[in-house]
Amino acid sequence: MKNYLIVGGVAVMSLLLSCQKGPLILADQGQSEYVIVVSPKATESEQHAAHEFSRLLALSSGVTLPVVLDTEAGRRHEILIGASQRTDIDTAPLGEDGFTIRTEGLRLAIVGGKDKGTLYGVYSFFDQYLGYRCLSSKVLDYPKLKQVEVGKIDDTQVPVNQFRDTHYRDAFDPFYSDWHKIDHCTLDGVTDGEWGYMVHTFELLVPPSQYFKTHPEYYALIDGKRNTSQLCLSNPDVFDVLVRNLEEAMGRFPNASYWSVSQNDNYGYCQCEKCAAMDEQEGSHSGSILAFVNRVAERFPDKMISTLAYQYSRKPPRTIVPRENVQIMLCDIESERQKPIATNPDDNFGEDLRAWGKLTRNIMIWDYVVQFRNLVSPFPNLRVLQPNIQFFVENGTNAHFQQGNREIGGEFYELRQYLISRLLWNPDCDVEAEMDDFLKHYYREAAPYIRQYIDIIHDESEASGEKLGIFMNPEDYSEKGFLRDELMERYEALFQQAMEAVSGQPDILLRVKVAHMPLTYALFNIAKKRGTSEGRCFEQVNGKWQVRPEMITRLDEFVELCRKTGVTRLSEWHTTPDEYDVQMHEFFQTIH
Repeated sequence: MKNYLIVGGVAVMSLLLSCQKGPLILADQGQSEYVIVVSPKATESEQHAAHEFSRLLALSSGVTLPVVLDTEAGRRHEILIGASQRTDIDTAPLGEDGFTIRTEGLRLAIVGGKDKGTLYGVYSFFDQYLGYRCLSSKVLDYPKLKQVEVGKIDDTQVPVNQFRDTHYRDAFDPFYSDWHKIDHCTLDGVTDGEWGYMVHTFELLVPPSQYFKTHPEYYALIDGKRNTSQLCLSNPDVFDVLVRNLEEAMGRFPNASYWSVSQNDNYGYCQCEKCAAMDEQEGSHSGSILAFVNRVAERFPDKMISTLAYQYSRKPPRTIVPRENVQIMLCDIESERQKPIATNPDDNFGEDLRAWGKLTRNIMIWDYVVQFRNLVSPFPNLRVLQPNIQFFVENGTNAHFQQGNREIGGEFYELRQYLISRLLWNPDCDVEAEMDDFLKHYYREAAPYIRQYIDIIHDESEASGEKLGIFMNPEDYSEKGFLRDELMERYEALFQQAMEAVSGQPDILLRVKVAHMPLTYALFNIAKKRGTSEGRCFEQVNGKWQVRPEMITRLDEFVELCRKTGVTRLSEWHTTPDEYDVQMHEFFQTIH
């Protein structure tokens, strides 16, 4: 089943000219006959799209096209941006983010949905038809063209996923986000945008600091004692307090459509008689939660109330069905990453997803795509990204929160966020071709060696049968897995070749060195586990153990690269590069 809609054109432009007999020459030798046309009623996003078209075309051609209104007399050479009286393209099927790119006669039209569709269409035009690549927030790669021409185009794209969050710090860059058509919501706090409160909101909506002292009965009964870990959802007063506080928050942030009413981030669910009876009846702790959330959603029919199916509440209830305005945010934090979820017999997340998919088609997947305990460490999960996203979509998912690195940097963060963004827009894209294309543009002559490294480390991960978890450590794979000694030597040789291939290009060489950092990090972690038996790091001199001098140099270079590229932490929430520098030097000093 194709999840990416490419629809043949049915609309026609007004003021039709003769059929297009050859390519449109948008610019030639620094000259152009074209103007960009917008409506006087163009939205802010459409106006931005028009000026972005002019700016981007100038990068390749040196030609800056003027932006004019469609109230002026029509011309033969026009680029029509957004809905206007010059086009009859129907925007209704495009939703918020879809778009149509079409040539007709000597005209090019890019018309999108009511949100950012036109802007997305402009960026897709430059990406798909002119070879531009937004590779990271800092790297826009584009060709220099004496002549800019395009053939006949009739391309309509409407995403199957309504919400697409590639949650990397780098991807929050506004230009990168818009180029790759991704959305964002915060992990905590409130923003006056589409989302109000995001997740783990019981504590926000019924704050223990305000209520626990006077009303301990509002909170979970655990082993006979009231505990602030979660709420007691069977207490009628809890419902009244939460609804009142939620209504007050909605008043402060009226533009927010999505509001989370969801469990805190712990396992302390209520064991009182009423909550326990509801959960037992429904065969899951989601029973008491969903019954409560449905009641909240009934109070706010014009809002989407989101709730977590996470850890102890991941399994769906037997009989309770989410209301239409309830979104299930289903989390796969326990899943392994060495195999696709759908084909992993040891992963029961797929069973829960299928069951939720029978209850509702309003599911947001919270997926986890990095090694959180060791952010700068080899993590060969690239091959599961596409099959997992396709599996999610096939089972009722229409929104995705792909949690990457909330810090700066991380292993292959540029490549991973790029691939995820492409997959969220088009789950059926040729992901191998997308990877090759990225590597070619980002690493240039070093690309073949980086690709070999990626292939080998993934092959070895699959062959080893070792579990790939998001909270594991590189040393876990050093004996039988993809980081054993003979493989580390092969990886090092490939990166040496990669560095030599771009030795005369400082910017590209830096990118290769950053891609090499995870191997350094893994080497040092393995050394901390093995001690002096790690012959790559330690040697005996005059009967005493000492660190090899080149390892001290390598550590210093690693830390300096972290500082130079802005890496903030090496583990989620913990360990800055400076702290890591101190820890490793202290460890090396213990060797005798």
